[in-house]
Amino acid sequence: MSNESFSIHGYNLVTLLKRQAGGAVADGTDSQAGADAKAIEEPEKEAPAIEAFDKFMEEYVTPFVEISDKIDPLVAEQAKLFEKALLEERNFLQAASKSAPVDASSPVFQSALAPINEVIVKAVEVKDANRTSKFFNNLNAVAEGIPALGWICVTTPVSYIPDYKDSAQFWSNRILKEYKESDPNQVKWATTFIRIFDGLKNYVKEFHTTGPSWNVQGGSFEENLAKASSSAAPAVPSPPPTPVSGAGGPPPPPPPPPASVFEAKEEQQATGMNAVFSELNKGENITAGLKKVDKSQMTHKNPELRASSAVPAKKSVPVPPKKPASLSEKPPKEKKPPKKELVDSKWVVANFENESEIITIDGEMQQSIFIANCASSIIQIKGKVNAITLNECTKVGLVVEKAISGIDVIKSKSFEVQVTDSVPMISIDQSESGSLYLSASSLDTEVFTSSTTSLNINVPELDDMKELAVPEQFKHTVKNGKLVSTVVEHAG
Repeated sequence: MSNESFSIHGYNLVTLLKRQAGGAVADGTDSQAGADAKAIEEPEKEAPAIEAFDKFMEEYVTPFVEISDKIDPLVAEQAKLFEKALLEERNFLQAASKSAPVDASSPVFQSALAPINEVIVKAVEVKDANRTSKFFNNLNAVAEGIPALGWICVTTPVSYIPDYKDSAQFWSNRILKEYKESDPNQVKWATTFIRIFDGLKNYVKEFHTTGPSWNVQGGSFEENLAKASSSAAPAVPSPPPTPVSGAGGPPPPPPPPPASVFEAKEEQQATGMNAVFSELNKGENITAGLKKVDKSQMTHKNPELRASSAVPAKKSVPVPPKKPASLSEKPPKEKKPPKKELVDSKWVVANFENESEIITIDGEMQQSIFIANCASSIIQIKGKVNAITLNECTKVGLVVEKAISGIDVIKSKSFEVQVTDSVPMISIDQSESGSLYLSASSLDTEVFTSSTTSLNINVPELDDMKELAVPEQFKHTVKNGKLVSTVVEHAG
């Protein structure tokens, strides 16, 4: 068994025993040996940025991992990967604090990012492999938030982190809404996870305002990174494999690797008119598959075939027209391809269905956003834009930062709109089953509704969201020749 198998809090047990034995016979060693032993016993003092990082991990990340263990093994597995990615980032920052600056485009810098990126990919794969999980909102929140650890690659990291906090918060808000009355652990999980981004932002703002902090008089980054990785705490252990029913049975095979997004899909066999057009598009090659007919098989060349090919005429019977199933039934709409394009100063997002990734738009003040005919997708508008319209969409989540004029929701069902900063007005017309999530800075937003049912407005309350139902029933009376309308309140 190797020495590495015995460790306590990152210290090798064999090494500790040797140090203890060395201390017992210190009187018999020369002064130089004593000095060496003293140097070994006194670890090198960490930079203030690394000490602060350790405090950040203890205050924000450790509670998140602990509460994840109480939710579900799958959630715990992904939380440990999140923690591991941060520990890999600590190795990077520790090496940077002792090294001369390295350009972000250099091979050394890129190779240093590989361990962090590898863990991030694994965390996202946990979500992709468990889309039917009961805890998919938890898995999605972590998968959308973990790319925030890429702040070490940018020169404006303080403004980089909140973007991914917003993406993660979309899913954590769903958790708060679903479990606020039934599962306090889930509520604590959601709030604990979002707090990590606030703590990380504050840490970065204090120590790494323009990117990782380097040591101008430091040594080689590559050598220091190797030392930091070798002296780091033991890696976060993976969860135990799922037990297999039956004694002595082999473990189940691992799941297949995720398919590459560039991997070409097998072409489906064309049928009906699609097959006809497919053949016509072949051009000159359309006759390549035809069989050559011999002269003896041609009716106009062979008299015997002409004599035997006469078919007695059969009296045709008219077929009555088929009765339509419904006279009011409309033909199905033609499915159009997804579209995301900027036309002049208007972004058009249309025809997206069951999109697994968030559709992101980096908007500008003079631009407007028009979203139409989308279903089961999430759209995020970054930056400050002029106006946003959501038209004829179903099960669409819309995350908005700022809008100058406001947001219009028209003929949409089961929609969710989250405002992370502020908008002056939200108008909802001919829609149903919607939820609005307002941030603390958007509580002055004016909401106008018409012909709309089942609408709820969620506002922040401490670490939770408070749900407020929009009235649907009104009482109208005529007083002094004027119509007076009041909201119907149900007592009890």
